[in-house]
Amino acid sequence: MGGSVAEEKPVIRTEAEVFQEIAALCASPGYIHAIAYFCFRDNLIKFSENLVVKDMDSHYEGSSLLRSEISTLIGLMARAPIGLELPAPQVLQTYVERTDSLMKELHHAMMTGAFFGGKDWAALLAEGRDPFDDGAAMREPIFYGGESAYNFQYEGLTAPKYSADDPWLVDKRGFSIADALTVTKAIGKGHISKLSSLRKEMRAKSPDEWTFLPAFMFTAKEIVDESGLDAATVDAVLRAFRFESYERNAPFTGISEFNETNVRPILSLAEGPYVLLQHYQLQESLYESPFFWMMADDDYRSTATAHRGSFTETYSSDRLRAVFGDARVLRNIDIYRGKNRYAEADALVLFGNHAIVVQAKSKRLTLEARKGNDRALRDDFKKAVENAYDQALLCAEALQNPNAFIFRDPSGAEVRLPNSIDVVFPVCVLADHYPALSFQSRQFLKVRATGSVKPPLVTDVFTLDVIVEFLDTPLQFLNYLDLRAQAFDKLLITNELIPFSYHLRNNLWLDPKYDMVNLGEDFTAHVDVAMAVRRQGVSGSPEVRGVLTRYRGTRTGAILDQIQEATIPELTELGLWILQLSGQTADGVSRALESQIRAALKEHVTKDLTFPFEDQSAGLTIHLSALPDEIAQQKILQHCQLKKYDLKVDRWYGLVLRPEDLGIRHALVLNEPWKQNIAMDKVLSTLPRRAPVRLEAMGRASQKVGRNEPCSCGSGLKYKKCCLPR
Repeated sequence: MGGSVAEEKPVIRTEAEVFQEIAALCASPGYIHAIAYFCFRDNLIKFSENLVVKDMDSHYEGSSLLRSEISTLIGLMARAPIGLELPAPQVLQTYVERTDSLMKELHHAMMTGAFFGGKDWAALLAEGRDPFDDGAAMREPIFYGGESAYNFQYEGLTAPKYSADDPWLVDKRGFSIADALTVTKAIGKGHISKLSSLRKEMRAKSPDEWTFLPAFMFTAKEIVDESGLDAATVDAVLRAFRFESYERNAPFTGISEFNETNVRPILSLAEGPYVLLQHYQLQESLYESPFFWMMADDDYRSTATAHRGSFTETYSSDRLRAVFGDARVLRNIDIYRGKNRYAEADALVLFGNHAIVVQAKSKRLTLEARKGNDRALRDDFKKAVENAYDQALLCAEALQNPNAFIFRDPSGAEVRLPNSIDVVFPVCVLADHYPALSFQSRQFLKVRATGSVKPPLVTDVFTLDVIVEFLDTPLQFLNYLDLRAQAFDKLLITNELIPFSYHLRNNLWLDPKYDMVNLGEDFTAHVDVAMAVRRQGVSGSPEVRGVLTRYRGTRTGAILDQIQEATIPELTELGLWILQLSGQTADGVSRALESQIRAALKEHVTKDLTFPFEDQSAGLTIHLSALPDEIAQQKILQHCQLKKYDLKVDRWYGLVLRPEDLGIRHALVLNEPWKQNIAMDKVLSTLPRRAPVRLEAMGRASQKVGRNEPCSCGSGLKYKKCCLPR
């Protein structure tokens, strides 16, 4: 009889063990050709005529290496002399396959060891503990969470960030920031040109000669010729970002350790040419490194710090002005209680009874925090986000008690608030990429929200730029802030671009029954495509179909468009209510309007629709009327007063629309708190009562309705005279 053989359990190696094997592999002869292949395979988006979302699939399905992973390979390769010899095809294939396997194992090893020393998640949750509430657990989202900036954003924001520092750069480094940008653009242009021609050349070569490395190589002369700059200036720029052939990246002994090739990504080879494997790394370093050069200069440190803070405040304010207009965005507002300064708002947006308080910071995540040092991680977060949030809350307190505070602009002139502020959105904006910022905010920030002061939006200048690019009207922007605030503690995400992209496609309204929602990075593909079309001139659609397009051509959309174009602050809440309707309900409102339009035009009388806003102590009455303005205004006022009192709510909106085109003739807002009134009780007792249209009934057009039954759209007409197809 044969004996049984016990199955061997797979060996689970530690992160350090896997890292050591990757390091040994990166030191293999000609390994640089494998990295060049990864850069071609995983960093470039391949498409035919028009860029579409499907072209992004390979970058989000998990088979590609992240830029941070490729940077790790480059850093490990730089720990030894770099040779250019081309390995045999089967050897190069082995490098690629083994690297892919080891990088997956490294990710698994980090996750396994990160969460409280590998304790069981179920046990932690049973104890009421959060597995992510620990510095070590943050290492994974920090490294694998992806970047928050597009390459073209680094290119576009570098000049305004350092323009004030040009005299120092020219004196100490031998080039201006414009010179540096010209060089990086020339290198990038050469990469694309060489990649295009190289793919054609490779078809005519033997597989033994195939390599993508030449596309990532260049000489100083090529950059001089392409850029038009003199050789000395080009050399000065290259020298600032060059990793010399004799250097060794010895301190890079772990995935969270300092990697010099991230800061100086241009590899100088003994054979003569330069190699830049990831152009993104150079753009990122150009955006971040000059500040650290200046901080090493004792005489210039304070000036550099002031310029950096000014950039963050100025850029954030300018982007918000693109949405709200110059007059509604105030910068550097000092708030006094008596003679003492109580708080300062880096930027303050006032729109009707809504306010946005922006606090800008320039703190970056330190190396110790990236290593998972819990104390360093929380200290960095406090300086970067928590302090900004605390300052925003002080401003919010003052905005809601304007009689107790004085607001002054930078000249010292007093700023009068145009309206009482009922809703405040705190926004914390960082100047640099802060890995896993959204994830850390959910874990570490103690939110102190009230009914009027919403949970904060914590983001960076790059994501703010993207949000403004798409949400370029006050209503759409405030709608996102409102929905994002509602979802603050429910979303499990690594960066803010993910929920924003989800919102554009699906509307970021989350059912209250969900305690936690995990959104993956693949949601950003739609925004990736649209931004490439808008900012880089790529062929494709600049739109993201969803919340920005769903009302087009509808009756509800006609009203919404007018509210947005008129930028009437008093109608902000009404516009937000319309935007946050479900698609089905919005369609129902459009059908109800359509039926009442037909009736108003046919019968030449005023037709009305009344909707209560569930759980908001508010409602809306719409009059479709051709009566003279004075009479129409009086009728809508009386109707709204009665409905508001009858339903015992605090706010009521009224709209008078032209029946022929739904043009807004008159709008009003009644916002006095409800109080019992004997005279109103008597009036209501003599009037016929008709229940307002409940929104939950608006989306039921698909249910079977008899010809002579009331139409499900809520118009009050029989189905055969309303929405019955003709």
